[in-house]
Amino acid sequence: MKFTRPLAMAILATAIAVPASAQTFGLATNPQGSLYHRVGVAVAKLFNDKLGIKARVQPFSGTSTYIPLLNENEIQTGIINVSDSVKAPAGTGAFEGRPQPNIRMLSVLFPLPFSLLVPADSPIKSIREIKGHRIPNAFTSQTTIADLQEAVLANAGLKPSDIVGYPVPNVFKGAESLGDGKVDGAMTAAGIAAIQKSHIKLRGRGGVRFVPIDTSPEAVARMSAVVPSRVLMLNPAKNLPGVVAPTPMMAFLAFLAANDKMTDEQAYKIVKLLHDSKPELVKMTRILSRFDPDGMTFNFKAKWHPGAIKFYKEVGQWPPK
Repeated sequence: MKFTRPLAMAILATAIAVPASAQTFGLATNPQGSLYHRVGVAVAKLFNDKLGIKARVQPFSGTSTYIPLLNENEIQTGIINVSDSVKAPAGTGAFEGRPQPNIRMLSVLFPLPFSLLVPADSPIKSIREIKGHRIPNAFTSQTTIADLQEAVLANAGLKPSDIVGYPVPNVFKGAESLGDGKVDGAMTAAGIAAIQKSHIKLRGRGGVRFVPIDTSPEAVARMSAVVPSRVLMLNPAKNLPGVVAPTPMMAFLAFLAANDKMTDEQAYKIVKLLHDSKPELVKMTRILSRFDPDGMTFNFKAKWHPGAIKFYKEVGQWPPK
């Protein structure tokens, strides 16, 4: 078959354009089955459906693995927690000696509520009363939890040395140890499956109960000095064993982040889409019922993308309160 020169040139141009249009937009998350992965799948679908971006979720073993890739623009976006958002650019914590200066925040996605869990019949009614008692510590395979625990202790004016430690690898084993009677309380995130197991094991003691944090400005400031955070009021729900009454907890924030190579226009479109799409997001994963379109910014030591800042100025969320 013979082609005219104009037709041949058109076919060649189309062939050249295909790879560019087929380029994927990477969205990094923790492993499949994790909370971050479920949220990432929902956000990627929104990008595909509403922005025409061919977004692809890329799961990794953890944030310390994919933040360097995000920093180098080998991945375009990722879900990262508030601690990593501060430590990665500074080259501290898991990034000691390896600063990641190109990370830029786009939006708060959701808060993870975190506080002290005790048996329902425990005499412990406030965080400060855990002093001298045994609770999980170490968290050798999940070091961020040690930071969160220190922050909640600081909320009550306590230090890690004020408790008797029971070493565990992660928050899940920590919550399980409460049900097994090995500890008097456990710092944990509300809603994880291990809490349900302990709730059942402790049914003879009424199950489990979360202890509220102190919401005074001074206590919140002490907590935020360890891990930048805010207060989240959690109400009782069938899927939240241990929340027996409206309970203030530490809100450990998860963000959608990009890098400084993302264009201002694209960053603007992304945060505007998130702002306008909560109903669609909630349909895809229940955790995003905690996404707050009116609370997408947060005042802490991290750099925000200028394209996102432009949108937040338009809707009155900049500067962060």
